[in-house]
Amino acid sequence: MRSLLSLAAPLAVLVLSGCAGMMQATPELHSASPDRQVTVKSTVMAVGTLDYSPDGRQLVSGGVTPVVRVWDMAAGKGLRTHRMEAPWGLVDVAYSRDGKTYAASSLTGIFGDSLTQLWDAASGELLKTVPSGKFGYKLGFSGDGRYLLGNRFETGGLMDNPYYNVEQLDVAANQIVRSYGHAMFGAISPDGQKALLLGEFDRGPALIDLASGRELWRGSGPGDAAAFTPDGRQLLVSRAEYHGTLGSSMTISVALLDAATGMQQRELLRYDVAGTLLATDKEFTKLVALAVTPDGRRFMTGNNKGEYKLWDLSSGQLIRPLQRPNEKIVFDLSPAKIAFSPNGKLVAITSAASVRLYHLDSGEEAAALIAFDDGEWLVTTPSGYYNASEKGDEYLSVTVGGQAYSIAQLRESFFRPDLVKVALVGGTLGEYRKVADIKPPPAVAIVNTPDSTDARTVAVSLQIDDKGGGIGDVRLYRNGAAVVLENARKLTRAADSSRILRVDVPLEPGQNLIRAIAFNADNSMQSQDAKLAVQANIAARQPALHAIVIGIKDFANPRLALKYPVADAELFASTLEQKAKGLYSSVHVKRLLKPAETTNNAIVDALKRARSEVGPEDLFVFYVASHGTVDDGQYLLITSNVGSTMTARLRQDALTQDSIKELISNIPASKKLVVLDTCSAGQLGDAIQVAMLTRGMSDDTAMKVLSRAVGSTVLSAATSVQEALEGYKGHGLFTYVIAAGMNGAADANQDGFVKTLELADYVDSQVPELADTVFRHKQYPIVSPTGQGFPLVKLR
Repeated sequence: MRSLLSLAAPLAVLVLSGCAGMMQATPELHSASPDRQVTVKSTVMAVGTLDYSPDGRQLVSGGVTPVVRVWDMAAGKGLRTHRMEAPWGLVDVAYSRDGKTYAASSLTGIFGDSLTQLWDAASGELLKTVPSGKFGYKLGFSGDGRYLLGNRFETGGLMDNPYYNVEQLDVAANQIVRSYGHAMFGAISPDGQKALLLGEFDRGPALIDLASGRELWRGSGPGDAAAFTPDGRQLLVSRAEYHGTLGSSMTISVALLDAATGMQQRELLRYDVAGTLLATDKEFTKLVALAVTPDGRRFMTGNNKGEYKLWDLSSGQLIRPLQRPNEKIVFDLSPAKIAFSPNGKLVAITSAASVRLYHLDSGEEAAALIAFDDGEWLVTTPSGYYNASEKGDEYLSVTVGGQAYSIAQLRESFFRPDLVKVALVGGTLGEYRKVADIKPPPAVAIVNTPDSTDARTVAVSLQIDDKGGGIGDVRLYRNGAAVVLENARKLTRAADSSRILRVDVPLEPGQNLIRAIAFNADNSMQSQDAKLAVQANIAARQPALHAIVIGIKDFANPRLALKYPVADAELFASTLEQKAKGLYSSVHVKRLLKPAETTNNAIVDALKRARSEVGPEDLFVFYVASHGTVDDGQYLLITSNVGSTMTARLRQDALTQDSIKELISNIPASKKLVVLDTCSAGQLGDAIQVAMLTRGMSDDTAMKVLSRAVGSTVLSAATSVQEALEGYKGHGLFTYVIAAGMNGAADANQDGFVKTLELADYVDSQVPELADTVFRHKQYPIVSPTGQGFPLVKLR
């Protein structure tokens, strides 16, 4: 006989306790080194259910908080949330077999009252609410999506035990069409046409034909969880049999049944659990989660103490337990749910404070998905790489060598959404450095620098002390934009063994906030900020606009030739000249369009000259139309001198992200805009594409790193695996949209100016829309708005 405690969802038991603190846990992150750690500094409400979409591109989870959380596994990020009017939290979530719909059930009352809703998986639109107020708990869709199965909890009469019925919902009609008494839903067959029901009390499991409601067979013995093998020929049923005085001990087993007849073929495992009458000793050790791997060779079990084990299906031998983190709540509880990725490489489990993914073959952790109660989220890997919502990484704290640091000091190296995406499809990150390998950053102080001056420059002195990790790049920002980037070779040694960097920084009228940082020797971690406000008592100057506009059509390797870059560069340059006249005292647009003008060295020389030509009040624009790719964390701008597309030669001949970052950072303007109409376009060869996909930083991440480093807005045409569309009205689509935006289409507030952030928003919305409607092709620009937003052109 089932107790009320075993009938109720484990999380619901805790909710009924009335103590929210008992349902919270702190996510634990993997660390290979005790003195180099990234930890989460917040508790979260427990999570207890999850499901993969059939194509593996989404995962939905939920728990004590009545919020359905949808994760975009293809992009490695949180996608959306749905809040349900259910004070007792979520009990189960499930995807339809076609992946177009997901459903969630939640508790609204103590005695089985529930709420079940369905959403469109693509848009997140609420499709319907099941009218029955007691339909829910464990959910499962039929193969054609016509039916949704759930349980109905009945309290029974005064002298009766509480029990479950299984109910069959016709999804289109949104009404219950069948009810199966004294049973709980177990599993849907792989063909989607049959359902295995677990009998209540002394009734055995039964197989039901969903179209007719006919019982195909009924077995004997209790059941707690069930799972079909992928071929549908067999099914597994876990059982807990009580014995001893008042059922004080228990035997747990998993039986393999013939799915056609219900006859037991063999017992896969059996073991005893001794204990007392307390639920914490027995009830939560029952195997309530059971799943067979997509290849049909293994199966996994889970109990509500968070113990997951992988077994061999043919022999019943234990392969390994999962070494999950110690995320448990009251009663040592961690509600169990298992879902395998469709590609068979990963298994997702609930771990009280997080969703965890493990490599099936090795048992190593792949990633953790953490949802905070305020809507922020984190996706992390054991190496320390992560993706996060806007403020999600503020929940992280860092310790290196026993010293506490902020996550901002690691962000440039470890904020890697591209590597998170690799981890979420089962890839490994073993070749990349880990947080455990990081050495401490230096300490930086601004010394001997006045806080007020009547001059147009100020001599800034930085004192930099090595704290054991060496000294790498040094950056200095003025009013949010990088104006100095130097490496350790420019430092001089002081008498006390510290290092000194002295630089003259051009000033803007009024207050100039100077911020300085330095990196450790391998530029993996930055120091804490050193800040100083300098008041410049100088007269304002009318700003000028300076632009370097590059179009690279022809290359040393003729196979790389492009059709539109020169025309695109001319369109951008002429539009900028025409529309900026009334806004700036003068407009200086330098066009670099011929092969001799667009070599690596020629572009570097042009950017170095700009350092002395551009003033702090001016606007600087850098535009390039060419090829671009990313290799091993470096964005590479393909210049006209490039011949070989072999990786080693490209890193020598092309213009690297580090070079671009240094050159643009040292231009003294606070207002900068970088526009990169570059893409691989499939013409750089399969070798580079494979390298970028497997071991390189994505364009999206690279552009965000570049944008943060120089403190400027960066607009980029497309990700490296997309072809930046050409041939739209004689131009590339990306540049055409930018020109249209500068001609007025991006003036969102109709104030007669197009500002950089308005242009970024316009490009972000228009390029995908035109790519889809005109070309039936996907192109998503990369928009990284950083630093000051400012007017770019004047329309009237």
